[in-house]
Amino acid sequence: MSDSATPILKFDRHGPITVGSIPSTQMLDGANVSRFGTEVLAYVRNNPSANILIDFEKVHYMSSAGLTELLRINDTLSKGNGSVRLCGLSPDIRKVFEITNLDKLFVIHEDDHVDAATKRFERSLSVAAEEAGSPNDGCRDGV
Repeated sequence: MSDSATPILKFDRHGPITVGSIPSTQMLDGANVSRFGTEVLAYVRNNPSANILIDFEKVHYMSSAGLTELLRINDTLSKGNGSVRLCGLSPDIRKVFEITNLDKLFVIHEDDHVDAATKRFERSLSVAAEEAGSPNDGCRDGV
């Protein structure tokens, strides 16, 4: 089987969250980063309001093109009222996000384990839904 036939991402639904894990590559670089973006954007096309947690636990290197793909993914999801969060970043990749100030744009879960990040993501969606459902802060008839 050719390497280009193997998907880079594996998507799993966990309630309102879709976890995109990268199980078979340690590097997102010029050789595969466009496939990474294409796979995520294909998923988003079919699920425009998806809330995606991308797990980078097994990725040790990401080129600047990977950052560009993440920006495209974030922009596309934002337009569809979805969101993307990241977890499992290696210290070196995390440092790149800090240097480029992309840690201010992306929510990065520091948890090493995707389950904890998924639970935190679900809680934040629940809180946001509660806040959106009570525009008067619990007051009736605007009082």
